[in-house]
Amino acid sequence: MPNAAIPIVIVGFRNPSDVAACLRALAKAPREPEFSVFICENGGREAYEKLLATLSAEDVPCPGAPVALDGPGAPFLRACRLQLAQTIDVTIGEARENLGYAGGINAWIRFLLQQNGWPGLWVLNPDTEPTPAALAELVDYAQEYSKGMVGSRIMFMDRPDVVGSRGLSWNCWHARTTGVDIYAPATPAPDRLDVERRIDSPHGASFYITRPCLEKIGLMDERYFLYFEDLDWGLHAKATHGVGYAYRSVVPHAGGTTIGSASGRASRSQLAVYLDFRNRLLFVRKNYPGWYFWTVAMVLARSAEFLAVGSKRNFRAALSGWRAGVIGETGRPDHYLNRLASQASVAPD
Repeated sequence: MPNAAIPIVIVGFRNPSDVAACLRALAKAPREPEFSVFICENGGREAYEKLLATLSAEDVPCPGAPVALDGPGAPFLRACRLQLAQTIDVTIGEARENLGYAGGINAWIRFLLQQNGWPGLWVLNPDTEPTPAALAELVDYAQEYSKGMVGSRIMFMDRPDVVGSRGLSWNCWHARTTGVDIYAPATPAPDRLDVERRIDSPHGASFYITRPCLEKIGLMDERYFLYFEDLDWGLHAKATHGVGYAYRSVVPHAGGTTIGSASGRASRSQLAVYLDFRNRLLFVRKNYPGWYFWTVAMVLARSAEFLAVGSKRNFRAALSGWRAGVIGETGRPDHYLNRLASQASVAPD
């Protein structure tokens, strides 16, 4: 990686078409600031090989055979390098196991912290298609306003007229996360100070963190496995170095393409519901301990929302997640994943 190049870190899970679309968008970015891409494939050997085949095909920006690397070591089994638009390194690592979102991000950050020169890094979801200036706007905003973490204007893929999110905000009374200014008109630009007052964290689909901020607050909390690690990280960044909102950094985001987290209540995946309800309790116990017992009661009550839309399946998933949160379960929920796999194996065709 060039000495001052900004690392872009992406975690994939059996979604090569999303990753390819994201890289096509990144290929249109100007070469200043310089950047390199680091991808963690969490989906196993077959997913890793399918991702390489997809990205190195002739109709994507990384044509040519992947170059095998000695690899950065654990937790990667192997790694290889491709060239995006002929000039940008794309390094892909196959995780030894499903590390979760935070674990996948941290795997590359630990490796990158051994290298000097880069001023910050961009964490990007694979189901995003950033506009060409998105990264430059993040970097410029962090420098101009001395912010340790800066988020983008997240947009819907099919609604350029309204905002998807300006950032995340935690509501203690309702025990839930909200996207700030969702469906607000995309123009004109809002008052930046007002937005920064209202957000607790950038939206996890796209955020830039400076190296000094990263070295102060440390890595993402891997106990979440998936969901709430971005909000947790942002809270700590806001308390130490401040968070910002770069309106001109525009990032369209599909959302929930991996495990079905963006659907309505009735059609959301059971895993998404389980982790959402479990991790709310972990998040509050860690960051707002005075609200913990209120949150336990509220999260239990909110599980009934699935019954209101006729989804007994997701009601049960919410209750299971709530119980897991109460007893303090963290990390990858292997027992629940095994249960879902067992259910799928006996389901009728």
